[in-house]
Amino acid sequence: MKLPKLQQLKYLVSLYDTGHFGQAAKKCFVSQSTLSSAIQALEEQLDAQLIERDHKTFVFTPVGVDVVKKSREILESSADLVATATSDGNQYGGELHLGIIPTIAPFVVNPLIKDCAEQFPKLDLYLREDTTDNCLSLLREGRLDMVLMATPYNVGEFVEYHLIKDQFYHVFHKDNVENNVYLLERDHCLSEHTISGCSLSESKDVHPFQASSLTTLLAMVEGHAGATYLTKLAIKSGFVDRHKLQVAELEDKNAFRNLSLVWRKTSHRRVFYSNIGVQIKRVLEQLVSS
Repeated sequence: MKLPKLQQLKYLVSLYDTGHFGQAAKKCFVSQSTLSSAIQALEEQLDAQLIERDHKTFVFTPVGVDVVKKSREILESSADLVATATSDGNQYGGELHLGIIPTIAPFVVNPLIKDCAEQFPKLDLYLREDTTDNCLSLLREGRLDMVLMATPYNVGEFVEYHLIKDQFYHVFHKDNVENNVYLLERDHCLSEHTISGCSLSESKDVHPFQASSLTTLLAMVEGHAGATYLTKLAIKSGFVDRHKLQVAELEDKNAFRNLSLVWRKTSHRRVFYSNIGVQIKRVLEQLVSS
């Protein structure tokens, strides 16, 4: 029997996750026809209908849903196999692919690279900055080993290793106009964490303009005499110092987000990931206390 290729399983999982042939193809960096043909070939190899199609829509069959679940496991196992092979018998060696969300990455990448080089000299660390949803999707596919992210977030399917609490601060122009709060686009989970953690009424307090990056966010706050909320990690990095803005602590000490590491429950490198977590936690603690 001819066995399926990993690429075919990857295409199938991507289609299931996106629910759209065009989006799945874009995510996999192939044409839509290539993805569709590969999935049809997979159905022929398995002698099973995975997708019910008509001219405009499609649905996964019960068998298709089961095959997607098994495909995820196979893709995860294959990623772990590569990690084991590249480690050359040293669990602290080989490759480690770490995803980091954009509201954490600018402040931790440099110290994290230096720390890992000192603590794990045989480890090849590959970092990817991306949104939470994209990072978790890549983690499911086995293309990332771990994700450094902010919670609360629905990560029940993964192992979550809590690192630190990242307290919110009020950042504002000295001539701040009331109800002129700027936030990031909703693709960035910092926006949701700010609204919930800082008890903001989105319709009343938040300006309709949404920034795509932290740099743009502070530029808008400074230029329009507005305000925003940033966490201690950003404040301690000196990120605000280049702007003519003021920083104040919040009375509500429950205004914070958690920083966590997550990884797949099926990974055999759990002990190694926990040890990496200890190191990253130490780096973060040093950054917020400096």
